[in-house]
Amino acid sequence: MQKKILKLYDAIASHLYLGEETLFLNENSYDPVTLFGIITLLIDGKELVFGGYGSGKTTSSERMASLVKGLPLEFVQATTIHGHPEQTEEKIKAVLDLGVLEREGKEVIRWKIIPYSPVVIIDEINRLPVGKQNMLLNEVDRNIWSYRGETLIVKTPKAFFATINYHDTGTTKLIPPLSDRFDIAVETGSLHPIRKRAIRRGIDDTLLREPHLTEEMIKFILSHNHTDEAELVTDFIDKTAEDFKKEIERRFKGEGIEIEIPTQEEIAEIKAEIRKIELSEDAELFLDYITQEVYCHYSTVKDFSRCHGCHYYNYICSDLYSISNRAEQSLLKYAKVLAWLSEEEEVNLEHLLNVIPYSLWHRVSISDRKISEVREIEKTTSDSFHAVIELINDARKRWNEHRDYQIELYFAFKEGNFRRVKEIAEKQHHPVFKAFLRGL
Repeated sequence: MQKKILKLYDAIASHLYLGEETLFLNENSYDPVTLFGIITLLIDGKELVFGGYGSGKTTSSERMASLVKGLPLEFVQATTIHGHPEQTEEKIKAVLDLGVLEREGKEVIRWKIIPYSPVVIIDEINRLPVGKQNMLLNEVDRNIWSYRGETLIVKTPKAFFATINYHDTGTTKLIPPLSDRFDIAVETGSLHPIRKRAIRRGIDDTLLREPHLTEEMIKFILSHNHTDEAELVTDFIDKTAEDFKKEIERRFKGEGIEIEIPTQEEIAEIKAEIRKIELSEDAELFLDYITQEVYCHYSTVKDFSRCHGCHYYNYICSDLYSISNRAEQSLLKYAKVLAWLSEEEEVNLEHLLNVIPYSLWHRVSISDRKISEVREIEKTTSDSFHAVIELINDARKRWNEHRDYQIELYFAFKEGNFRRVKEIAEKQHHPVFKAFLRGL
C-alpha cells in the first residue's frame, strides 16, 4: 500500500505541483507541500499552506484533493471558501428556505454544498476578520456544522486546507484557537529555474476535470439538502468519488502514468495500520523533554519580558510560547504516517524531528529576540519556521546530554524508588527532572 501512495506522490510532484524537495526521510527527499498534502487527505487532517501571491497554494491543494479524494476538480473548486471581510454563514453553511417560511411560517434549513464535501479549502483564510474566523472553529475542529440552532453532523471525515498570504494591508492575524486546530503548516518557496519554466507555461490539470459530473453532484446535493438527508448525500458523494477514481486512473494511464488511487476501504485499512504504530522509547523521551522545557517557571501565563535573568533563560521556554495538547496530537499523528510510509514498526526520532517544525511554527509565539537572531540568515523558509528548527536542534543537543539520566530516573520512578528519583532530579537542573519532584 505504501508503494501506491508514493506513486501518487511521484505523479503529483511530476505533473501537478512542482515544489522543492527539502524534507529528507530514509535517504530520500520530498517536497513538503506535496507529501504533507497527500498525508492530510489520507488521514483527513487539517493543513495550512503559507506563501506569496500566485505561488500555487490554492491550486496545489485543489489538484491534490481532486486526485486523492476522487472528486472532479470543478467540484473541489465549487466547495472552496473564499476569505474576505463580507463572508457570511449563509454563503458558507446554510440558508433558510424562504418559500416554506412565507407559506407556512416555519424555519426550514437548507444546507449549502460545502458541509457535505469530503475536503474543504479555505482560500486566504487570514482575510477573514476575527469575528468571521470564530464561526469556523467548531467546523474545522469536529466537522460539525451549526446554523440557527440546527446541526448537521456529516459521517464522512473531512480534510481541511487553508491558504495564507504573508501579511499585507488586507490581512488579519489568524486567531490562536483557529491556528491550533490545524495539524500542520507548510510553505511554498523558491523554485529551481527549470521547474519555473514548466510553471510559466502552465500546468495541465484537464485529467482531473469533469464539469458535467460536477453539475450532477451539485444538483443532487441541493435537492437533498435537509438535515435528515445527510446520510443519503454523503453516500451519493462517496459512490461518485469511487467511480471517478477509476476514471482518473484510466486518464492518467492514457498519458503513460500508472497510478492507483486508494479506495475508501483501503484508506480505512491504512488508517488502522497507522493507529497501531507506537512511539519508540527515544521519541517518547524527547517529547517528554521538550514539552516540559517549554513551560514558564514564573507563571502559567507566558510573558517573554520575564525571561531575562531567569535560571532557565537558555532553554526553549525563553523563546517559544507553548506546545498545546493539540500540537502534540498533531505531531504524533503525522509522525506515525511518516513511519508507516517508511514501513517502520514505530515512530523513531527522525520521523519526529521531521514533523516537529511543521506542526509547531504556525501555532506558537516566538520571542522577538529569536526572530531577530535568525532574520539575517540566508534560508529558504520564513523566519518563524527557521527559528523553530534552531530551537528544536538546540533542545536535542541538551537532551543528548540528559538522556541517560532521564532513563535512569524513569526506571527508578517505575520501581517506586522515590529516593533515587529525588537524588537524580536534584542533581539535574532541567525542567523534565524538576517535574518529578512535584508531589514527592
